[in-house]
Amino acid sequence: MEEIIIEEANYKAFALVLANLFMLLASIAIISFGVMEQKTGYRLLGIISTFLFLIGFMVAVIKATKIKRLLTISMEGIIDNSSIGGMGFISFDDMKEVLIVTINNKKAIAIIPKNMDNFLAKLSIIKRRQVRRNLYLNLPPVTILVNMAKDMEPEDILSLLQKRLLDCSSLYE
Repeated sequence: MEEIIIEEANYKAFALVLANLFMLLASIAIISFGVMEQKTGYRLLGIISTFLFLIGFMVAVIKATKIKRLLTISMEGIIDNSSIGGMGFISFDDMKEVLIVTINNKKAIAIIPKNMDNFLAKLSIIKRRQVRRNLYLNLPPVTILVNMAKDMEPEDILSLLQKRLLDCSSLYE
């Protein structure tokens, strides 16, 4: 089986594209007003702002077309790229169970490790601190926010993860 890549919907980038487009149209309107009224100040301001908003629009379009991976499910484990606090690679050997939880009215996939000490030993200091903070707050050790998944519901992601976890555990038992 091959890797399953779950992409993240990037609504902020599309909002930025629309904002830059409207500002670009407004700056073009300022140029046309300056030409019609014979005012060089408006024309100059419109040309400068059109140039700046055109660059901003192109950068926003490039950002919006970039594919951002939310989660990658392979045969060995998962790679969490969900945010700045993404856990990175988590092996199926370390997972006990996977379930859906709600955190701040957002659905998340919770990963419960088999052996907490071995799991913590594999993590960096920052990620270890994050797991301990989650445990202190009575949250699952690892949570992956999946409410921004593109074209997939959290239940679909959960079923994929559970199937791969079952396949992996049946191979090694």
